[in-house]
Amino acid sequence: MTLIKWHGVPKLVDRKVEDEERRAKWIAILQSGKAASSIKEWTTEEEAALIKAEDEPMLMKETVLGCLKMQQKQELMVTFRAMSAEEKATFWAEIDGGNGGEVEEGKVEE
Repeated sequence: MTLIKWHGVPKLVDRKVEDEERRAKWIAILQSGKAASSIKEWTTEEEAALIKAEDEPMLMKETVLGCLKMQQKQELMVTFRAMSAEEKATFWAEIDGGNGGEVEEGKVEE
């Protein structure tokens, strides 16, 4: 928000006529010494919440990236369910390098 909007001066419609009016209002604002509102003070409750958040570990699922990952997994499952048997076989072959959907020993599925 611009300072002139904060003071309630309307937008321009007819550039020539209203430009002079806006300039006059702006001069009046400057001469009145009225200042824009300041930023809200940081409270002790907000500070405590920030310190608590810093101390606690953040789970991946609580982040935007984690939510996006879950959404992509859900979309993949919907797509997979809609595939024909041949498409599923091709899909598995591409993912596993021909393993048929079996997880190799030592690899961990999420």
